[in-house]
Amino acid sequence: MNTNAPSDDPLLPPFLADRLAGLDHDLAFRKGDEFAPWHDRLRSAWLATLPPHDSPAEGHAVGTAIRLRFATGAEADGRFLLPDGPGPHPAVLLLHEHGGAFESGWQKLFDLPESQPARDQLYGGIAVAEALRDAGFAVLCLDAIGFGARFAGGYPAQQALAANAIALGWSLAGIIAAEDAQAAAWLARQPGIDAERIGCFGFSFGGYRAWQLAAISPHVAAAASVSWMATRESMMRPGAPLLQGHSAFSFLHPGIDHRADFPDLAGLAADRPLFFRSGRGDRHMPEDGVNAAWGRIAAIAEAAGGPPPDTGFHDHAHSCPPAIIEQATAFLRLHLT
Repeated sequence: MNTNAPSDDPLLPPFLADRLAGLDHDLAFRKGDEFAPWHDRLRSAWLATLPPHDSPAEGHAVGTAIRLRFATGAEADGRFLLPDGPGPHPAVLLLHEHGGAFESGWQKLFDLPESQPARDQLYGGIAVAEALRDAGFAVLCLDAIGFGARFAGGYPAQQALAANAIALGWSLAGIIAAEDAQAAAWLARQPGIDAERIGCFGFSFGGYRAWQLAAISPHVAAAASVSWMATRESMMRPGAPLLQGHSAFSFLHPGIDHRADFPDLAGLAADRPLFFRSGRGDRHMPEDGVNAAWGRIAAIAEAAGGPPPDTGFHDHAHSCPPAIIEQATAFLRLHLT
């Protein structure tokens, strides 16, 4: 998510504010719903809005370098790390943040000189990919569309891509979701990887991608998401960054978002272990909206017979400090090793 301060005080025009207040979210989870039929209705409706995504991505690693090709024909570069030992290893699909920095993608999470300033600002200097590998996980991290080797011009190109994807019946958010799902399917097929022990982890834009991936992919057994979960209403109040547009297109699925709230979508994975953290004072994620969303996910988890989500706040606003990285890593180790 872009962490730059908004240039104005965005507002919904009154007629759209009325629509937001009147949404009935017909696919939302409601008290008394049985998990399985509700899950199948919402998930099927969501998947129908995505670009092709059913087959695994294609490609192979050369050393640690990897390029995957998706069903749309798009390609992504990244890195694939294996821990020491013969395996089979548990694995984490590591999902990078946005941060308003398009020139790098997977590099943001590795111990590279060019990524040090971003890591210092957002991760307390931690190279998350290496930390996960040192904890015993194989790690796959790829450039999201528009980032790193897929850089196309920053914010103007992001807006153009989003508009043109919608014109062609897809969406920017849908492309991202479909690619992440195919990457998880690729990971599950790799020699030395335990396909039953695959998780995902991300912060901000990556945190959104983490719970989204768990919701749509059968290959994800546990997910850790930092700084991206709240109710839609709370994220669309006057002055909210989401109202500016900009990177909001990365999170918006036309055809489904008016039918289910963010916690409903995340709740599709509530039969599995989910980890959420959010920072107090995060202007993107209002605390009351975060708590309401976590409560709804907990209710879905109870209906699913799954574990309650592991939730909590930290005191560092929109960031992923070392203590939270340690907690997320411990959570994934608990449930995947």
